[in-house]
Amino acid sequence: MRRAALACAITVGLLIGIALPTSAIGLTQVTLSCDDGTSVTLVVDTDTLTSLAASVQAMLDYPAGLTCTLVQSPLPIAFGAIALASAGSNPFIVAGGRWQVDCKLLTGGLIGGMGGRDIVARVPGAWYSLPASGSDSTQTPGFFWVNIAVNVHQKDSTDTSGNPPFFGTLNETIPANQTCETTSGTISVGEAHFGSTPTCLLILPPGAQPPDAQAFVTSKVTETSGAAFPADASGSVTAPSYVHFGFQDNGNPPGQNPNTSITPTTDTLNGPPATAEGTQSQECDPAQWTPIHPLGSADGQKQYGNISIHNGG
Repeated sequence: MRRAALACAITVGLLIGIALPTSAIGLTQVTLSCDDGTSVTLVVDTDTLTSLAASVQAMLDYPAGLTCTLVQSPLPIAFGAIALASAGSNPFIVAGGRWQVDCKLLTGGLIGGMGGRDIVARVPGAWYSLPASGSDSTQTPGFFWVNIAVNVHQKDSTDTSGNPPFFGTLNETIPANQTCETTSGTISVGEAHFGSTPTCLLILPPGAQPPDAQAFVTSKVTETSGAAFPADASGSVTAPSYVHFGFQDNGNPPGQNPNTSITPTTDTLNGPPATAEGTQSQECDPAQWTPIHPLGSADGQKQYGNISIHNGG
């Protein structure tokens, strides 16, 4: 299984320009650079590298307004000291992919309601006008696809700059050319997008790693595009509101879960539009956002993308 996972990572690496050799003690130093202006040096083991590569590739496969590259950096001579002081010792979540949201969750909200706004105009030529992509882009009846891209990191505890302790991006995009069945008939799901910056990252239980850890992110919406992005039946995601998300990394590459009785069959998540934004606090509160929705098909049979959680250390 481990050989198969590494082979998958090498294939992904050829697509995104990542070099995969590891050091003699099984660790690699890589630089994760994203077009949100962030660049982080990480010291990771082979499993974390494989997971990161899958997450970065998924941002390309299922676009949500964020792309990243993962490139190996030279290992310093004083490797032991760098490994302890590196940003790679801080908590982070990097994720990309798409998930299915039940049309019924939006009954009375922006889809099939709200003053006849059943069909929403598309914005031509924009990056988020791309349809849901991947090897199987067929829409399951009763569900619509939502793309997600996450790059959230906690700063080093010694940072005295006075800036917020968390940085990165959390974006979602509803691709075009999707429909929902309602009591009034078939209606279009308007393509929509929001971008946000994190104000909190909390990984529970403290010190746990996948598959036991769950990551909770609160993020402030900075921009929206296209149609109104639904926040369950409660309304829409707007700037400068706060959105809340929960994530779980099952600890395995996509499609390679060896024990379905112990871990979820896919990585999982929760947040808008499946669950409302909730209280407008910039702190992390895991109470409402337990990650119960599969990343991928709603039945949990196929994962599209990957969630990579690292709890420091």
